[in-house]
Amino acid sequence: MFPLAHNYMAKRILAAAPGPFAVDFSAQDQRLLLVGSILPDFVAGMGLERDFWHGCGADFYHFAVRKMPEAAPLALGIWLHGIDGCGFDTYADEVWQGKMGWCFLKCLPYIPDAVLACNLPRPYALWKAHNLVEMAAELEVAAASPRLGPDLMASIHDEAVMQTIIAAFAAFANAKSENIRRVLQTMDERFSILNVSPEDSAAKYLRQLERRHQITGGSAAGLASLLEQIRNDLHDDFWQWFDEVESLLVSEYRRRF
Repeated sequence: MFPLAHNYMAKRILAAAPGPFAVDFSAQDQRLLLVGSILPDFVAGMGLERDFWHGCGADFYHFAVRKMPEAAPLALGIWLHGIDGCGFDTYADEVWQGKMGWCFLKCLPYIPDAVLACNLPRPYALWKAHNLVEMAAELEVAAASPRLGPDLMASIHDEAVMQTIIAAFAAFANAKSENIRRVLQTMDERFSILNVSPEDSAAKYLRQLERRHQITGGSAAGLASLLEQIRNDLHDDFWQWFDEVESLLVSEYRRRF
């Protein structure tokens, strides 16, 4: 999923009543949780290993609780993101009801339109079409929770948060990156965070396709229209699925703790 959806689900799991985490988080803890819940999708730009940080959540969390408790909310956020059965991406990207991840399943009818709107080469069609479902989810959660974007940007501009990330990454995995601040604090240049709209999302996504994959020729207007269509088509499905995922994740955390 994209950043705001990860923040949204992390907050839901933390607040689930009765929930798996009987912890009163301070304002600083909550900022660390928000940033942690989006970090695994940004580590590649920091020169770190994406797959490692998507799968290390449990180990990192238990390490932090024992050795670096001030970083435990950060590590919990990373765990809530990941793919080990306790993270949102388990169900969004990996497996849903014995099949491929939910966002992949839901994107299948939109692949031809995604190819046209983004001018996608065939090998990119499924992967990038699932991103469009993720972006449609961003439109939904941003409309329902308009503080998500401002709160996330405030958190990643908090110097104490940056220092905790740098120290925790180094202590846990000897992972050192001079790019952590730059990658996170320029997030709104690449993702629709503060001005969440189909048009802003489409324009930024097409720029990312060109920068990362040298894919050009897409239509910003066509992509914006497609994002709005996906959002409208899946409106009820999104909210039902969010409820189901929350229940699954809370149950899994209860089982493990």
